[in-house]
Amino acid sequence: MSSIGWLLYNKEDLNRNREFVNWFLEEAKELKINLKLIVKEDLSFGVKDNMLSLTYKDESINPPVFAVVRNIDSLLSTQLELMGTKVFNNSSISFICNNKARTHQYLAGMGIPMMDTYFFKKRELINSGFTEFYPAVVKAAGGRGGSEVFKVFDEKELIGVLNKINDENVVVQRLCSNPGKDLRVFVVGNKIIAAILRYSDKSFKANFSLGGKARLYELNEKEKELIHKIINKFNTGFAGIDFIFDKDNNLIFNEIEDVVGSRTLSANSDINIVRIYLEFIKDEIVRFQSPDKNKKTVR
Repeated sequence: MSSIGWLLYNKEDLNRNREFVNWFLEEAKELKINLKLIVKEDLSFGVKDNMLSLTYKDESINPPVFAVVRNIDSLLSTQLELMGTKVFNNSSISFICNNKARTHQYLAGMGIPMMDTYFFKKRELINSGFTEFYPAVVKAAGGRGGSEVFKVFDEKELIGVLNKINDENVVVQRLCSNPGKDLRVFVVGNKIIAAILRYSDKSFKANFSLGGKARLYELNEKEKELIHKIINKFNTGFAGIDFIFDKDNNLIFNEIEDVVGSRTLSANSDINIVRIYLEFIKDEIVRFQSPDKNKKTVR
C-alpha cells in the first residue's frame, strides 16, 4: 500500500503513549502501509490565498491520502477531509463523541437506555438552583478517562465541584443504581471486537487508569443488539462504547471514546486490536480510491 498516511498525535499524548505508537508503526510496516508519525504541534492549517492550506515544520505540505487522528481536534479533521483525506475517526465522530452532551443529544429518542442528563454552562448552573435529582454525577462535557467526574449529594456540593472542572460545559446526570462498574466495548467499523468489564470496590468510577480492575466480558444477544444500534448511527473506525449498569445488570449507555486506548484489552486478552484496525483502514482506503466509488448502481 503505497499511499501515504499520517498517524497524528499531539506531543503530550505521544509521550504518554509511545509504546502504543510504536506498536502502530510496526504493524503498519508489517502490513506494508506507508504510515508517517505527525506531531500536531508541528502542523499548521488554515486558508492561504483563498485556498485551504497545510504547513508542516514551516513548509507547505500536501494532504495525505488518509490520516489516523489520535488527538481531539474536529476542526483539523474537517480541514483534512475537505482537502480530500480519508480520516479515521472522521470529523463527525470527533465533533459529537468528544462531548458528552452532544453524544447524549445525538442518540436520544432511539430507544437507547441512558441516565437522565442535563446540559449546562458552568456559570448558568451556578444560578440555576438545580434540584431535579440527588445524588447526581457532574462531568466535564469534554472530559476523558474518568477525569473531572464527581458525585454530589446536594446543591452545595454541586456548586463546589464546579471549581474543579476546567471545561466551561458540564453535564449533570442521575447516579445509576449500580455504581462502581462499567463496560467498555471495543468496536472497529461495524464489528464488535471485545468487551471489558471494569469494576472498583473503592469508587463509583471504575476506570482502569484510576485503579479499577478489569476482565473480559461475554456479551449476550440483547447487549449486542443494543451496541449495533449505536454503531449503526456512526461511521466508526476504532472506538470504545462505554456502558454502566442498572440494578438488574442491564446496560445503560454512558459515552463513546473516540481516541480510545487498549490497555485493558491488551492486559486481558491476546487480541491485536491495532492490526485489526489497520486491516480495516487498508480495506477502506482501497474502497476510497476506487474509480467506481462515485458511480451509481443501475437497476
